[in-house]
Amino acid sequence: MNDFVIMLKNRKIIMLSFLSIMFLLLGLLLIILTWGENMIFPQVLGILIVLIFGFCLIYYVKVLVAKEPALVISNEGITDNSSYIGAGLVKWNEIENIDFFEMSGQLFLGIATYDRDLIINRMSGMKRIFNRMNKGLLNTQVNIAVKNLDCPIDELVEVINNRWQGAMEKNK
Repeated sequence: MNDFVIMLKNRKIIMLSFLSIMFLLLGLLLIILTWGENMIFPQVLGILIVLIFGFCLIYYVKVLVAKEPALVISNEGITDNSSYIGAGLVKWNEIENIDFFEMSGQLFLGIATYDRDLIINRMSGMKRIFNRMNKGLLNTQVNIAVKNLDCPIDELVEVINNRWQGAMEKNK
């Protein structure tokens, strides 16, 4: 069977890039307006805004240029590259449960692994820190925003169920 490849919605990434630019400009404006003043908090806040949204903008531009798949569902497992902290390949035999959940009004595809630290142990640097923060918020180790995927949810569910069942039958 061929791999099922899902891309990110370009329109969504362009919108997020635009929002990153707006916040980047807001942070720069905050720094410029408080420069030379004795206002430490607004300057620190401005620097943090510039750093965070600058990195976001770099990531979104990279995503737009690279045109790499967000999700690849294969006979081997699910490869998540849908965000900066994407889990990479999660093999079917590492997956305990797959479910959809809603958080802050947004639908997510959640993948729980048998080893709760599996994804964190694979990461390094900032990705490891962000994944560790996610671990405290959610019960699943891989969390994919469905609205960012350029695929109908019904088709996504069907492909995942078929590949997972096929892998489980093969391993019996």
